[in-house]
Amino acid sequence: MLFAVFFASGWTSYEPDLDRAEERANAYADAINHDYREPEKIYRFLTAEIRSAISEEAFCEAFAKERSYPYITPLYIFYPELTIAPDRKAARVVFKQAARIVGMEYTVRLVYENGDYYVEDWERFIDGSYLNKFDHISYSLDWYYDIVD
Repeated sequence: MLFAVFFASGWTSYEPDLDRAEERANAYADAINHDYREPEKIYRFLTAEIRSAISEEAFCEAFAKERSYPYITPLYIFYPELTIAPDRKAARVVFKQAARIVGMEYTVRLVYENGDYYVEDWERFIDGSYLNKFDHISYSLDWYYDIVD
């Protein structure tokens, strides 16, 4: 009976291993790259600790603001390279980052919890430190939108 309830719930638990960690890293990259207009899908990848520190709504608002200047923080990630801990409960993931500067990388940490791997990322949304970069924008795009007849 318990198996039927577990199976019917749709919740799946995975053993911690390199293949599953790579699968989750690639899924996270896909969410970042293709679901950026729906940041709630990205939020679901975050660790329980991060989700307890920032609500989904606050995360989505911060994500939209942070992404409003993509040239400041280019974010298209691919080719994850994983270094998994001996106990397979955590992994360091280094993604290649599509950017104007060759060799840029984006690093996150995967943590095994609740039967799967979740991502430690976007901590700067919690304390608001991501907003500091907007104080130092050296140019304005106002001219671009100022249409003269």
